[in-house]
Amino acid sequence: MFRKLLALIVLAALVWLGARYVAHRGEIKLTLIVHHAGSMAKGDPVIEGSRTIGRVIKTSHIDDGADAIVIRLDRAHRRDVVTDSFFSVENHRVMVSNTFAVGKPVEDGAVLHVKEDRFSRWLARHAGAVRPLMDKVKRAADEQLDALDAELASATGKVPDWKREGKDVFAKNVDALEKKIEKTEDDLKRSKRFGDAEQLRKRFDRWLAEVGR
Repeated sequence: MFRKLLALIVLAALVWLGARYVAHRGEIKLTLIVHHAGSMAKGDPVIEGSRTIGRVIKTSHIDDGADAIVIRLDRAHRRDVVTDSFFSVENHRVMVSNTFAVGKPVEDGAVLHVKEDRFSRWLARHAGAVRPLMDKVKRAADEQLDALDAELASATGKVPDWKREGKDVFAKNVDALEKKIEKTEDDLKRSKRFGDAEQLRKRFDRWLAEVGR
């Protein structure tokens, strides 16, 4: 009788563990290190924009200067927290902002130290208000990239004439193009688009190597 009861308990535990695994498969669990978790509690929402992307599953006190907030992101939103996301922890909510974020999605088990200076907290709470401005800046940078692509393509056809007119003419036109490249690089970096800035520089260097032969 005891063995049968024990077997049933073990079976029930295995079924529960299996169901729990299926229910949370694909989700991301991560830990936020903050100075003070306040009244945050299990079940409080994690919000990005206007969407609830996860829930707080645990809070704990680490030492006099830090608390830990463990959150679980829904599988549909597993990419909505990146390595440089901004966070605001208050009023039983964890607010996430990616307006200025350029990092990669966090991995399961990641530990993030939340920036809690006044400016970072303001960005986490109000970044949505400046998103239109950031989108405008990004669109302007995209237009500059398209224009430069067209200009490089056009310049390729002009290179033979520049070379025939002499080294000074060729160098003068290349320098003018490079100044435009540098300006667009700076604009991209101000928009936190460091990867695009690097690719633009590589594209110009490849073009220069081709036409300089």
